[in-house]
Amino acid sequence: MHPSLPSLSRVARLALPSALLLLLGGCGGDPSKGADTTAAGAGDQGEDSGADGGLDDGGQASAAKGACDYVNTFSGAPECKEYVGSAWDEGAAAADCAAPLPGADPGALRWGEGCGREPLLGICAIDVGAPEETALVFLGDDAAACGGLEIGCGFAGGTLSYGPVCAGSDGGDDGGSVDASAVFVPFEQVCAPPVEGEPAGASDGEVCTWQAISGCTEPGRDYLDYASCDPVFTQRPYWVGAPAGAAAADDPRLDDPAWLEEYDWVTDQVESCACVCCHSSEAAPAAGPSGWFVEDGPIWVDGLDDDGLAVMAGWVDSTAFGAFDPADNNGFDRSTTGIPTSDVPRMLAFLEGELRRRGLDRDDFSEVAPFGGPLYDQLFYAPGPCADGQGIDEDGVLRWTGGDARYLYVLAADSQSPGVPPNLDLPEGTIWRLDVAPTAVPIESGVVYGVVPDGASQRFPDGAPAPLASGEVVYLYVLKDVYQPLTRCLMTVP
Repeated sequence: MHPSLPSLSRVARLALPSALLLLLGGCGGDPSKGADTTAAGAGDQGEDSGADGGLDDGGQASAAKGACDYVNTFSGAPECKEYVGSAWDEGAAAADCAAPLPGADPGALRWGEGCGREPLLGICAIDVGAPEETALVFLGDDAAACGGLEIGCGFAGGTLSYGPVCAGSDGGDDGGSVDASAVFVPFEQVCAPPVEGEPAGASDGEVCTWQAISGCTEPGRDYLDYASCDPVFTQRPYWVGAPAGAAAADDPRLDDPAWLEEYDWVTDQVESCACVCCHSSEAAPAAGPSGWFVEDGPIWVDGLDDDGLAVMAGWVDSTAFGAFDPADNNGFDRSTTGIPTSDVPRMLAFLEGELRRRGLDRDDFSEVAPFGGPLYDQLFYAPGPCADGQGIDEDGVLRWTGGDARYLYVLAADSQSPGVPPNLDLPEGTIWRLDVAPTAVPIESGVVYGVVPDGASQRFPDGAPAPLASGEVVYLYVLKDVYQPLTRCLMTVP
């Protein structure tokens, strides 16, 4: 589950909370490249990325050349993707449908047909008018599934039309209690005395550990002894799948004492970090570990495919997933290797050795996109002018579209967009930031600049934010939750 560990081809590059899981299966899709699960992250700066109201006739007529039926690995729900644009021919659609979602079974292509329309939750039209146009058709009769469609479709750069099941949906918020299990739980450091038989911890005798997807306890200790995986499960979606492969019982590495010593050390390093929450059969949910797992034998490293191992070694960039300063993470560093380690050269030597054993070198991954898909794109998102319903008025009231928010930023116009915690979520140029706790009701559009509304807290700055000058252009960035932008646009102060 650690952000640096899953394979690019077997695990979704779009790692988002459960509200978006229905959208993971077909965002984008370039017929020249086969399946593409990387969402564009556009659609919130002037184009209509929200719901258009509803399809009273049970759904728009299909103009599809073909349709791909598949099961979304993450939500477990059936989905259907339509190939609409002129660039799609039967061969391109077949290639895309063969891998509709990493980790999922191949879909079933029905060329010359469209998706069904009953019972219809909604339709997300993507790249409308472009040769690569597609549409995601979500079927079902459970209105509880409506809440994640609007923000997910917007994040994919699509336009959502609600079907009869979701007609009149307000995005699923009832203004009442909040299900914290569906909300990103911020990182928390917990301290505890050492388990019996272990030496004193480095923090006045205690062992302090971040309950975070990128957190690690002290080297030589087990993460599961000092932190809970429950918060971690809110910080990435949980995915079940089989390892890529297994070593033979007579593999010569098993008779190499020096290699085995390094293998055991690497295993200990993994077990010291939150990786084990999903990559250990002892810690993962009842459905099983997420792909590779440390108990897999005889050599669990072989459970990673080539791309996954390259991410671990840092041959494929995964910085978009964030990282702690090693000084604040018990010495564990992932600035070089994708997997956190307390000894970078030693970890790098082992992982690069395994890649070269497979006959691979760094050049083999030169064309692999940085790991993170839309999370990477989000860091370099280029905002445009705010559209109607977005921006700031003469009274300093900030307004956004797309729904209620848990994170609100006002940034300098040239600021990099915020990314994920712990090191990418407060970029240079932040002027003002509000957070809403996972157990609190999110805030509505209409916040007065510099005034903290009920239920929110000011993360930055420590005191009053700097006043905004008339004519100044600033960047409004509002998120439904971590990874889920609602509005990202440049506004001019009246």
